[in-house]
Amino acid sequence: MLCSNGCACDIAVKDGRMVGVRGRAVDRINHGRLGPKGLCGSWQWSDQDRLTTPLIRQDGRQVETDWDTAMSRIVAESKRRQPLAQGFYTSGQLFLEEYYTLAVIGKAGLGTPHMDGNTRLCTATAAAALKETFGSDGQPGSYNDIEACDAIFLFGQNMAATQTVLWSRVLDRVERTDPPVIVAVDPRSTPVAETAERTGGVHLAPLPGTNQALIKGLLHELIEHDWVARGYVEAHTLGYDELAATVAEYEPERVAEICAVPATEIRRAAEIFGTSERVLSTVLQGFYQSHQATAAACQVNNLHLLRGPIGKPGCGILQMNGQPTAENTANAAPTETCPASATGRIRHTSTSSYRRTCGPAEGEVSSGTGASVSHAGGDRAGTSPTRSCLSYRSEVRAASPMRFR
Repeated sequence: MLCSNGCACDIAVKDGRMVGVRGRAVDRINHGRLGPKGLCGSWQWSDQDRLTTPLIRQDGRQVETDWDTAMSRIVAESKRRQPLAQGFYTSGQLFLEEYYTLAVIGKAGLGTPHMDGNTRLCTATAAAALKETFGSDGQPGSYNDIEACDAIFLFGQNMAATQTVLWSRVLDRVERTDPPVIVAVDPRSTPVAETAERTGGVHLAPLPGTNQALIKGLLHELIEHDWVARGYVEAHTLGYDELAATVAEYEPERVAEICAVPATEIRRAAEIFGTSERVLSTVLQGFYQSHQATAAACQVNNLHLLRGPIGKPGCGILQMNGQPTAENTANAAPTETCPASATGRIRHTSTSSYRRTCGPAEGEVSSGTGASVSHAGGDRAGTSPTRSCLSYRSEVRAASPMRFR
């Protein structure tokens, strides 16, 4: 499990070792293709520096040991420390059951509220925006929408670099006799932006931090030109009048001043969205790691709500994630995006067998979300509330080098 695309692989094994990988030709996701991570997936299993036995620190250096000794050391150190001095930092590359088990160990076993995941750095925005708009963080779209849509809007996603296999599917459509019109929202000139111009679409290059204003400008144009599915909006949405009032002052000329994007390009992008029968949108880090991230991602959802046909072929919204089970860690483990999901279930467990397994008696289970990774790490002055941290399937030094310090 390497990225969020979900490619199927055939793995070659020789003499008990993994020696090669290829894409599965009949798979409905990758159609036999693999990206760089998938193609190089066999390397990590054969490297000589891969850890195969536990290491413990003795006399200032790490030495090999057996699993019983290593696990006993962890248990002993955990018991020696206060619950609030311990933290968990997980990833988006485990299975649902593993996230829940970690939540049980941390919340019910150790009694610490300090549990977080690296998905806060990306997926938190996707989950929050979907929950805010739809009440659930399930994606209202499918990769198959690529083959059925009339237009593709990529908001802050350079898909040619971040999801190469999925981008290949887009290029397959572009080379067909009925290519979709592509609109790229990215401050940089990218292969996606070049393809947008080639398909008769638009490359919108807003100033960093102005995504919210740009989407408000698009919403303004949809309402101004009545590119709105009135029946759908009245039957299935709330807050239309408030939205219309909010975006009323975001005319293309004003948005152009804020975003440094020509008003003609804003109008053209809005026209594509408003007049295309089937529109697919994808959203990623260009929106998620920017000013007013969740609000801007919600406005992308609002664009689709105004047009109406959510759930029909070619009409999806993909608030993208960077890891395969990123939403699972938000829901099964007590991270900030869904603080009550695991803790609520644990608090209501009162069987004696569960207490014997997890440690604290009923009423002693930590129910708070605790410090996030951004706070639990503290700073160079030593203000961290935690004194030990379990990092699981996440290379903090590479992903957050400043926090790792």
